[in-house]
Amino acid sequence: MIETTPEFSRIVAADRLPPSGFEQTIEANEKERAALARRFNLTELPFLQAELTLTPHRDRSVRVTGKILADIMQACVVTLDPLPGHFDLDVDVTFIPADAAADDDAEAPGEMEDELDHFSNGKIDIGEMTAQYLGVNLDPYPRKPDAALPATEFGPAVSKVQPFAQLAELARNKKNSD
Repeated sequence: MIETTPEFSRIVAADRLPPSGFEQTIEANEKERAALARRFNLTELPFLQAELTLTPHRDRSVRVTGKILADIMQACVVTLDPLPGHFDLDVDVTFIPADAAADDDAEAPGEMEDELDHFSNGKIDIGEMTAQYLGVNLDPYPRKPDAALPATEFGPAVSKVQPFAQLAELARNKKNSD
């Protein structure tokens, strides 16, 4: 299995977090933003930052809370004009160790949290988590409010189309020409 490195990777050692938690601000550099823009089909990603707090939780899990801030530029699906967007996303994810997730007897921590994720080898990639949060919050079909497709006439109304009558006419014309 080929393992690839995410475009925006920031690894945190889950077992080295202080009991009171750890605050971390991460920001994507120009190269990382360009790679993420390609990944998410954005015309531009001028800004991506996460302000996160990682707190050891029960049963070796880690709770990550905070905000993700991003400025994006997408192409309108109708006009292809640039369409700017801004994100201010709240984060609340509990990461549980992959080996604990596989244990049938383990009670899932974080029943009160919105989301659960897994980490392995004692490492959490908060950069990739940030990228995924942005990706799932993007509009897959961005459209400018006033964008409209031009009116196009495609022929007679569908209710008036009689394909078998038209085929019969073609057959008569061919028979008469023979």
